[in-house]
Amino acid sequence: MAFPEAWLNELMSKNDIASVISEYVQLTPKGGRLWGHCPFHVDKTPSFSVTPDKQLFHCFSCKAGGSVIQFIMQVENLSYIDAIRHLAQRAGMDMPNEIDDRRLMEQKRKRERIYEANREAALFFCRALYSNEGANARRYLEKRGVNFETAKKFGLGYSPEGYDTLFNYLTSKGFSREILIDAGLAVAGHKDPSKTFDFFRGRLMFPVISASGKVIAFGGRTMGNDEPKYINTGDTPVYNKRENIYAINLLKGKKLDDVIMVEGYMDVISLHQRGIDNAVASLGTALTTQQARLIKRYAPKVYYAYDGDEAGQKAMIRGIDILRASDIEARVIIIPDEHDPDEFIKQYGPDSFLSLKDASITGIRFKLERIAKLNGTDTPDGREKFAREACALLSKLDPVERDRYIPLVAERSGLSKDTVKEQCGLSKKAVTGEEQTAARYVGYKRPKTDSERLKAEKKLLSCIMASADYGNEIGKMKGFSLMLFSSPHLRAFCARLLTAYSAKGKADIPVMMAELEKDAADEVSGAYAGISDLVSPIASAEEIIFSLRKQNMKRELEELSAEIKELTSPEEKAEALNKYKAKYAEFQKLSAERQN
Repeated sequence: MAFPEAWLNELMSKNDIASVISEYVQLTPKGGRLWGHCPFHVDKTPSFSVTPDKQLFHCFSCKAGGSVIQFIMQVENLSYIDAIRHLAQRAGMDMPNEIDDRRLMEQKRKRERIYEANREAALFFCRALYSNEGANARRYLEKRGVNFETAKKFGLGYSPEGYDTLFNYLTSKGFSREILIDAGLAVAGHKDPSKTFDFFRGRLMFPVISASGKVIAFGGRTMGNDEPKYINTGDTPVYNKRENIYAINLLKGKKLDDVIMVEGYMDVISLHQRGIDNAVASLGTALTTQQARLIKRYAPKVYYAYDGDEAGQKAMIRGIDILRASDIEARVIIIPDEHDPDEFIKQYGPDSFLSLKDASITGIRFKLERIAKLNGTDTPDGREKFAREACALLSKLDPVERDRYIPLVAERSGLSKDTVKEQCGLSKKAVTGEEQTAARYVGYKRPKTDSERLKAEKKLLSCIMASADYGNEIGKMKGFSLMLFSSPHLRAFCARLLTAYSAKGKADIPVMMAELEKDAADEVSGAYAGISDLVSPIASAEEIIFSLRKQNMKRELEELSAEIKELTSPEEKAEALNKYKAKYAEFQKLSAERQN
């Protein structure tokens, strides 16, 4: 799909490739490029490069490459349109109205209308909280220790008891029934689908606000003993709980040392009210990869402070792995007596909570302690099970980190350090392989080597990419043809490039690459990355064109020879033989020209 060139240019300028990729990959400058470990394959030696002045990424091992758009497509597993939308939201840009796609524009209009409906609903709930109807909700907040300033900061509200109070209010504001149902604010009746009811009724309301400041969803809590205690907005065109974090909007503009991750709305609110304003909550107990990447924009370290119950403990185990895979340091705050953060900080105060934070343990230490607890270390069988599971865990770590925990495992299991080390080595063999790799790397690719032919074609395109002057001169060289490119991706891009040179005298190559599909971008990025290695584009192009022409003629001769052997008709055989002789004469002439 074609986006307006000016808009696409702005999108890419506001999403500098080095800045975006740094949120996923640790980059180090070297030789005019930034280098890091490729997020798409097991990369022991950094082979992933970013060239800021070209707005290009390219992995010299697995050959992934392209613009910032292709990077987001691959690392977030998004379609081209969704990657564009992701970057537009990151930059605070609206999608362009000029796009000639009715379906896309209708989706955009629907999303904008849902945002508007959510905003009006949030204001409605806030007003209801401070009305006569909201007296019970205000008493509940007072009982939970939430003051007026904090309630205002989080936009807390109240949904009235009536079955269609909000629905009637919003339809009077011009919102359609379809939009309100799509937003998750209303539901159709079960017995009579023509009737419409408010989704939230008689509940304390928690608006979920995106990093860009838009109301995208709501959580509603009963103030009595009704079940379920909480109900939440389901997936909508503007909201997916896997991709959002409660209170992330309050971190906007901050660059923090760490973030405290808790489970619930009230945990976040209680911590903020007592001065701990870097607390956020995953919307659901399990952290997701998308949420981890969102957190990484704000801080390199996460302190888990989930509830002490079994569900909370299991969720932390899963979350630690996700954080580590996203290159985020994970630590765990141990809250005594299975308190949740809200209960603990109200009873003991913020200083005591911060003391627990100072005494936090690493994510790996937490996992080892849990293995010990589940297996028990007071019996020989328990110690053996603990040792095996602990060593299996340690075997996945790098040697430096593994060495840190070997003494702990040895002490808890009663084994010698040498035995633990040996077991870790054996375990490592058992857990390596493609299954572990695929679980760790997003969009896993195998390292691959280009054929000599593809290398030559990429280099020829590099020569043409070097400048419009070089490109135009090479395009007029004797023997040059787009059919020299056996790769359809390189051939199509070269055709577009030469057309741009001819029409405009220049080409915006990063923008042209931004419009490519993934496989095409991988190949073209390899050519673009090779420009810096060129000494003389014209001389190199002449050499490559000769070589490719010669290869093509050899292939044609081989095909004609095979055809002659298969033919039985004397007439057809004679005709094919004449073709062979003519092609061979052409081949000899080409060779003679080069020698002269």
